[in-house]
Amino acid sequence: YIQGSTFIATGLNWAGTMFQFSPSTRERVLIIVTDGAIKDTASLAPAKAVLTAEGVKIFGVVLRKAAVHTKLDIDAEATLKPITSDPHDDHFMNVLIDEMPEQVLNGICDP
Repeated sequence: YIQGSTFIATGLNWAGTMFQFSPSTRERVLIIVTDGAIKDTASLAPAKAVLTAEGVKIFGVVLRKAAVHTKLDIDAEATLKPITSDPHDDHFMNVLIDEMPEQVLNGICDP
């Protein structure tokens, strides 16, 4: 961990391993939550391929601290959205941190 930086490749690799051992009869969902740009996007393709092959739906959530979208929020969205499942717009949210329970838990987890 480097303060102020977001790296997720190791976590995605671990998730891929976990899903390989989960019952195939279960819905497979991964929710990635960040408040900043992902720094290791160049190394994510293999992990995403494993998750996709396992039938995992990948959702992404950028948490904003303010109602206005800052450059930090826009950068986070630009790096997270391509990692989500297709179609990306259906598997991605950019929400205020205070709205996370309502938007994410009731939106993604209980559609």
